[in-house]
Amino acid sequence: MVMIPFWRRKTYPPGFLLGGYKVIRLIGEGRFGVCYLVDLDGKEYILKEIKPKALKKSGNKVIFEEKMLSNIDHPSIPKIIDTIKNNNIYAYILEYKNGKTIENLIFGDNHVFTSDEIYKVGIKLINIIKYLHKRNIVHRDIRVPNVIINEEEVYLIDFGLARLINNERYVPSVDFSYLGHLLLHLYYSSFKKNNRKSKPWYNELELSSSELNFLKRLLGVDEEYKNIYDVEKDFLALDNFNTRFNF
Repeated sequence: MVMIPFWRRKTYPPGFLLGGYKVIRLIGEGRFGVCYLVDLDGKEYILKEIKPKALKKSGNKVIFEEKMLSNIDHPSIPKIIDTIKNNNIYAYILEYKNGKTIENLIFGDNHVFTSDEIYKVGIKLINIIKYLHKRNIVHRDIRVPNVIINEEEVYLIDFGLARLINNERYVPSVDFSYLGHLLLHLYYSSFKKNNRKSKPWYNELELSSSELNFLKRLLGVDEEYKNIYDVEKDFLALDNFNTRFNF
């Protein structure tokens, strides 16, 4: 492993050069890394620097993302382009996917997701999960900050917690639970609270019986799904989407 001094580094300013890549701006910071939008020869990329403290604490577990992405080829998942490893930095360069995260859309832009938007996002995420599970990979972090939308395109990012499925600690149903919570965020974007007392989501949202049963199974309230194919089948059969899209 590359040895890196374990002190808290300040973020890099615009114009700073990292391995030949010029920093455009800071994008965000997570538990294990700091992401920048960078430029090389007029093309934009994402540079993800792994935090020295994370490397010290978790070692090789932190760099699973590099290993996972090196074996993935899907248009909705950023490709890994390059790595920078020296005594000052451990980082990798990712394909830049333009758009906004669901988190930014809901909490920044106050975007209200319609039924057809929920369907389009849901089915595209299910297709991505299907691709990953077929390759024995569980993402384990399908949350609103990690899903980017750009018009009709949906991208899944941040594979820092992704692992190979072993049916012990790393199981497919983890992704189903995360998908359920993400879909709840989409449903709640149009929710208007009528009273001060909070209720459980299944009593608060106006859902069809099939939507209710589907989400309960995703979230493990009822018998949880065993595989992504059953998730896909039930999602396509939801009443609201059947009516709207004439399935």
